[in-house]
Amino acid sequence: MQQTTSQLPERIMLRVAPAKKAAFLEMLKLFDFVEIEPLSTQLKRYIKNAPKNVPLTDDDIMSEVRAARKQAKPA
Repeated sequence: MQQTTSQLPERIMLRVAPAKKAAFLEMLKLFDFVEIEPLSTQLKRYIKNAPKNVPLTDDDIMSEVRAARKQAKPA
């Protein structure tokens, strides 16, 4: 897939019924502008590019998780 800096492709996520996944992927392959990237590939790239030696303790992480959960709770 050719791309220029002004036309970088956007990422989207789709949910498809397991029984229809194979047919859906075959249909997408017909479009030359669609690039299919499995979730496992995305996860591997994320892990590869994740920061190393982050100076956080387990307590720091749990504090952030609790804060995010508290913020997400409906009033």
